[in-house]
Amino acid sequence: MDIKNKSGDVLGKIQIESLRDNAIDRIVIDLKPGDGKAIYTADVTENQFTQQTNYAAILWDDGLEQLQRLYSPWQPKFPIDSDIDAIHVFYGFDNLTPQEIDEMIEESNRSGRNVVIRDLKPNKKVVGISITYKEYGGYKLNIFGTTKSRIALPDHDGTTVKQAAIRGVQAFYIFDNETFQLIWIEENVHGKALQYEIIGRNMSEDLVMKIAKSMNG
Repeated sequence: MDIKNKSGDVLGKIQIESLRDNAIDRIVIDLKPGDGKAIYTADVTENQFTQQTNYAAILWDDGLEQLQRLYSPWQPKFPIDSDIDAIHVFYGFDNLTPQEIDEMIEESNRSGRNVVIRDLKPNKKVVGISITYKEYGGYKLNIFGTTKSRIALPDHDGTTVKQAAIRGVQAFYIFDNETFQLIWIEENVHGKALQYEIIGRNMSEDLVMKIAKSMNG
């Protein structure tokens, strides 16, 4: 699903689906924190080449002010009047080169395998931050500079997805009896699109929405 701004421009894509028994789903399920895989799938008509990642949360001990130097172009919004309990950062991966992609295609043609996988090389570029706050029993705010997510829902009837709006931007509220996730994509003052996620347990939907709508930069 495309997430658009008020002008109708696409900011990013959120793919919410139940896990299915196909090659990419099996790879995604097995990804450990810090793993990144490039996948070439020969027998599909769209998205033959994809990169699937599971960013590892690395503890950041130098405070938010020091961290701002690494993500300064983002200028994200944060909850007001909230005490920080812990900060983690997510580092990214190098994209495969066109030559490496061609080599995957060649290997598929040569070997007859429909799926070819390569490890992505991790780097030290910050692609996301995660802040745990003390209020309301503790909740987490994730902010990513990448705006394409694939969210796999558990294959049972207890999970619900509702659409909402944050400052005029489409949002998704995903919850079950105990846990919740509110996810949306929003532009900063310079037009940079950022993906926000508020994640926690045992909080009312009204309270979660109140936190999100009160965030400022």
